[in-house]
Amino acid sequence: MTTPGRLPGEILRFGVPKGSWSEEPTQKFLESCGLKVERENDRQLTAEIAGQPGVTVVLQRARDILKQVEDGRVDVGIGFLNVWREHGLDGDALVMLDGDLGYSYGRIAVAVPDSWVDVSTLADLSDVAAAMRERGEELRVATSYPNLTRRFFYEKGITHFAIVPTEGGVEAAPAVGFADIIVDYVSTGTTLKGNRLKVLRNGIILRSQACLIGNRRALAASREKREIVRRMLELIEARQRAQGFYSVTANLLGSSEADVARSLLVSPATRGMSGPTVARVYTGESVGLPSTTSTGNGQNGGVAPAACFAATIIVGADALQEAVDHLRAAGGSGISVVPVRYLFDERSRKYDAMLAELGLRDG
Repeated sequence: MTTPGRLPGEILRFGVPKGSWSEEPTQKFLESCGLKVERENDRQLTAEIAGQPGVTVVLQRARDILKQVEDGRVDVGIGFLNVWREHGLDGDALVMLDGDLGYSYGRIAVAVPDSWVDVSTLADLSDVAAAMRERGEELRVATSYPNLTRRFFYEKGITHFAIVPTEGGVEAAPAVGFADIIVDYVSTGTTLKGNRLKVLRNGIILRSQACLIGNRRALAASREKREIVRRMLELIEARQRAQGFYSVTANLLGSSEADVARSLLVSPATRGMSGPTVARVYTGESVGLPSTTSTGNGQNGGVAPAACFAATIIVGADALQEAVDHLRAAGGSGISVVPVRYLFDERSRKYDAMLAELGLRDG
């Protein structure tokens, strides 16, 4: 499948999967990272990314994206580890930019009919294959992953079998008599159960997830391409780092910022990632405006209002309730909690890793 020619002003071509099982989770992931794909209609095979000028999105099948990144028609692309390994795309042409984007988790697994009650491990399956061989038969394996299947079976000592290439409906193959067992991509396992199949206990060939890959030569040769990739990796990395963290803010009374900070630092739950941020809260009285709570003669009984400070900490979900409880115990009020969307570090570790892989010292 060919891709459109380079467009005017295009710096980087970004391959994004399309298709029933990969398109929707990929689009949601990119949007959550601030990399929303924008196109006029669902039939359009090219698109743009909001806020990323110079990027042309090319929507292709995951298998095609990997091949196109390998031969340089696409500069970077989202693929899936199972497709990467099936087609042996581990050569020098590619560089892994992010091996785990955090979605589309699944397994390539060996599954046999539930009716094979005495077959639960690969050793049992090997016995079945040997018995079939003695009868002059072959163990038929339906799969769309012939390369992974052959390598795995040979490594496990199962050498007498026949691959039945199948692109779709693999799970139904044993029931309709096309094959004896299957090797397929499994996510929830619901489809296997519906077809009365079970995964062998030690039958996991590969654990897979979405990943981001790039063309080594294209990225090494172009600073402009690397700068766009840096921005994309920064957003992805910051979004991944922020998962499960919350920003907690409370108002507390105290004599100074240091006084409030001390009251929070005594508890690990309110120390946050790098200590609390404390700032003075300015009321009308603190800047000389008339008080809305003063007496009719402009007096408030001669008692100066206590200083109020806002303290903010970043905490993980596992420490959230404990942090709120300690803030309350310290006199906190008006406690607000919001999810953290991004957490940026001093530098992008993934980008630095890419530079090292390319043999470059800077961007």
